[in-house]
Amino acid sequence: LDKIDRWTRFKWCLMISVVTVLCYGSGAMICAILTWFRTWNHADVMYVADNDILILITLAASILMFTAILGVTGTLLNSRPILATYTLLLWPALISMLAVGYTSYKRYAFSLDRKLNFSWSQYYTPLGRLMIQSSLRCCGYYDPLHEATTTNKCYPRTPLPGCKGKLYRFERENLSLIWSTAFSLVSLHLINIFVALLCSNHVTNVFGKRITPKQYRLSEQDLKTDADKIKSYIVEQVRPIYSRASSSTVFREDREERMSLLKDPARLA
Repeated sequence: LDKIDRWTRFKWCLMISVVTVLCYGSGAMICAILTWFRTWNHADVMYVADNDILILITLAASILMFTAILGVTGTLLNSRPILATYTLLLWPALISMLAVGYTSYKRYAFSLDRKLNFSWSQYYTPLGRLMIQSSLRCCGYYDPLHEATTTNKCYPRTPLPGCKGKLYRFERENLSLIWSTAFSLVSLHLINIFVALLCSNHVTNVFGKRITPKQYRLSEQDLKTDADKIKSYIVEQVRPIYSRASSSTVFREDREERMSLLKDPARLA
C-alpha cells in the first residue's frame, strides 16, 4: 500500500481521452455563456434568431463537462464503477452533439431566407427585432417600412438599410460554423467512446486494484490473537507421553542386583 504504482498505457490513454472531452465541453460551455450574456459582437442576433440552438449547445456542454469530471475522478481513483458510468454518459453526450449539428445544418441548408422571413414576421417579438436592428445597424426586414421596431435610429425615412441581407449573411456564417464544428467533434467523440470501452477495465496492471478490503486485512492484534489460539490448542490437544518402569519381576531383580554392586565397594574392586 505504501508503493505508488506506475500508470499503465491504458490509464494514460484514458486520461488523455477524458481531458479532450473536458476541453471541447468547456469550450462549448464558454461560448454558450458568452452568448447568453451577449459579450461578443452580434451575440444578440444569435440569442434571438438561434435561441433553440443556443439551448442545445448549453445542454450538450453541460453533459460533456459532467461526464468528463466523472471520467477524471474514476481514472484517478481507479474506480471501475465510476468509469462505467462515464462510458455510459458518453452516449447521451453524443446524441446532444448530433442534435446541435443536425438542427444547425438543417436550418442552414434548406430555405434559410424563407425561414428568416417567416421568423421575422411570426416568431420574433418587437424586442427581438430591436436587438437584431441594434446589433446589425439596420431597420426593418426589407426596408424601414416593413415590420420595423421604431427607435430614434429606426424610423420611416432613416438611411439605414433593411436587415434581410445582413441577417442572412450572419446566419449563413454562424450556422455553418456551428454544424461543421459539431460534426467534426462527433468523430473525435466516437474515438473517445472507443478508448473508454477498451481502457476502463485496465486502469491498473491487473483486473482489480490488488488491495485487500479493509474488513479482511490482518492487524498485529489479529496475529497475536491467532498465535494465542494456536498455542492453547497445542497445549490442550497435544499432551506429552511419559514413560514409566515396567512392573515385571525381571526388571526389579536386575535393578536390585545393580544396586547391591554399587553399595559394596569390595565387589566393585
